[in-house]
Amino acid sequence: MLVDHHSASYDPGRERAWHLSVWMAPDLNAWCVHDRDTGAVVALHADKGERLPAEDALPKRPASVSFTALPEISTLVPESALTPGSEVQHLKMVHGTLPTGLLRDEPIGVLGARCVYLHDEQAEHRLLTRFPHARPLPLQAILVQGALARSGKEALVWMHRSAQRLDLAIAQDKRLLLSNTFHAVGAEDLLYYALFALEQCGLAPQNTLLLGSGTHLAAIEEALLARYFPRLTPMPAPDDGPIAGLRIAAPHRWAALLEQFACAS
Repeated sequence: MLVDHHSASYDPGRERAWHLSVWMAPDLNAWCVHDRDTGAVVALHADKGERLPAEDALPKRPASVSFTALPEISTLVPESALTPGSEVQHLKMVHGTLPTGLLRDEPIGVLGARCVYLHDEQAEHRLLTRFPHARPLPLQAILVQGALARSGKEALVWMHRSAQRLDLAIAQDKRLLLSNTFHAVGAEDLLYYALFALEQCGLAPQNTLLLGSGTHLAAIEEALLARYFPRLTPMPAPDDGPIAGLRIAAPHRWAALLEQFACAS
């Protein structure tokens, strides 16, 4: 198993105490549990394959459940431009021909916009069979809200690397400057699109805080990015408050999963 951690305080049978976050992708599945009272992460399990790892350790009756299912196709649409039934048209304007999938939308109140997206139907159905009240969360909305929450006077980029894909959100002074998804196969693709996105915002890499994360972020990619982004920082760090007790190696691999709790709260 890639990650297999839980704290002594975690009791799967304890009712209404936990928030369960789930990450589902074709080649990788993961889940973590937050204490709803303290925000502390008390369990994190991840492994390759098509099923959730350590299923017997899942909370029996969590108070709330969220999940992100990949592959995902998404776009941000201002509330003023979104009319009932127009969601597919907005996706087609951005992405062209669309694959089959479940159409969903997630409001982002701080932007006055919605994230309209398609994600894998079979993955959602598998999870809803066990947790009927589970709430879907698009990856793009998680990154946007996380970047906005962390942004200050300096520009900030939250980069998330998954299989052959780069998602990023750029924010400054609680304003979203850019959010986009790119097809990225190798380290050079990652660097190219990161620099391209900054250029579109009129920003310089030496003056920008880059938060690196993602299930497929490789050491060679981090090394290349660090040559151009002197302020590259893994997010979260191993001693970050909510995960400090678990001693997770490379927790930035699971940042989008760990951030679901804040996005769903």
